[in-house]
Amino acid sequence: MSKPVQPLLLLLTGAALLRITLGSDVYLRYVKEGLWPLLVLSGVLLVGLGIAGLVSLVADRLRQPVMQLRHDADGRPYWHPARDAHGREHGHGHGHGHGHGHAHGHGAPRVAWLLAVPAVSLLFFAPPALGSYTAARDGASAAAELTAYAELKDEPTVPLRMGEFIGRTVHDTWSVRGRKVKVMGFVAPGSRPGTWYLSRLTVNCCAADARPMRIEIHGAAAPPTDSWAEVTGLWRPTDVDPDDPLPQLDAGEVTPVSPPRNPYADEAPAGGSGTSGPPEEKAGSAQDGA
Repeated sequence: MSKPVQPLLLLLTGAALLRITLGSDVYLRYVKEGLWPLLVLSGVLLVGLGIAGLVSLVADRLRQPVMQLRHDADGRPYWHPARDAHGREHGHGHGHGHGHGHAHGHGAPRVAWLLAVPAVSLLFFAPPALGSYTAARDGASAAAELTAYAELKDEPTVPLRMGEFIGRTVHDTWSVRGRKVKVMGFVAPGSRPGTWYLSRLTVNCCAADARPMRIEIHGAAAPPTDSWAEVTGLWRPTDVDPDDPLPQLDAGEVTPVSPPRNPYADEAPAGGSGTSGPPEEKAGSAQDGA
């Protein structure tokens, strides 16, 4: 593997980071929005290091002689190429030349090119955000948020964040009993026949630590798996485990919607917050979104 491998890998990785941050919002599929400045800075540094490395290699190559003056067995001078067909330098003797060329020809293992695969994939086709597969196999749901909830607005339908709705079904049941609510998420298969989940994934830092939030939906046919939908309905009063919450909702209306810009940010559906005032400060900690 030749010397340009390292700067080329740095250049590819940096270009991929800049493509998913400055060129689009694709980075939101993998990390929280607050990490955007660090990703941009990392991309700029990697691109700069890659370009500097390539410039240094070109400068070194230009300083090297193309031909070398040698003498044959009779002492007559002649010009000989300084490099062989593979670009490796020849030494002044057979033993030295062989060792010198060998060192330059195998500076890095060929497996190093595998490091370029993630960068190239981000440049040309970005993997989608996590969805139903992760939500169904990620173990227990995110704990119900413990919050001093504000009073809900006096409206026929109250739009709520999924984390807030789940938290109210555990810690503030009177506020959602008999109230028509609207929540948004992606569709995942249910564990029992005739049911399905409206799900969200919440992250603390990146997709690697994603935890699911789920609501079991009854009374309506499931849209296609991994599609996004707004569900309007009534909470079915049941005991909800605060450590692995799975409230149930009797759906009255299911509306397909486009995926949100940030799939890990737990936001209320169109219509704004369902509280009568600004959210109060949380009294406890829970994983409730990016």
